[in-house]
Amino acid sequence: MKTKEKVCVTVRFTEEEKQKLERCADLCGLSQTEFIRLLCAGKTPKAKPSREFWELLNTLYSVHNGFKECAKYEPSALEICQEIECLILDLQEAG
Repeated sequence: MKTKEKVCVTVRFTEEEKQKLERCADLCGLSQTEFIRLLCAGKTPKAKPSREFWELLNTLYSVHNGFKECAKYEPSALEICQEIECLILDLQEAG
């Protein structure tokens, strides 16, 4: 199997375009090269979730675990657990 040789490509941007590339790559937690590679692959880079996002997710996990413990005594708590699990999945997809 042949390894893919990397080549250097020079691109010229206006100062405004360069700043936008830097800002977008930084928001996604990527280098500018990684950001451009994703775009070339037809993928849309996503912004890194904020600290608040992770705090919310951790809180939901804690609440979920609390309801799971309650399910030993009140089986209907499992329904709430399922709702929280769906919410967590939705948040992870959006994040």
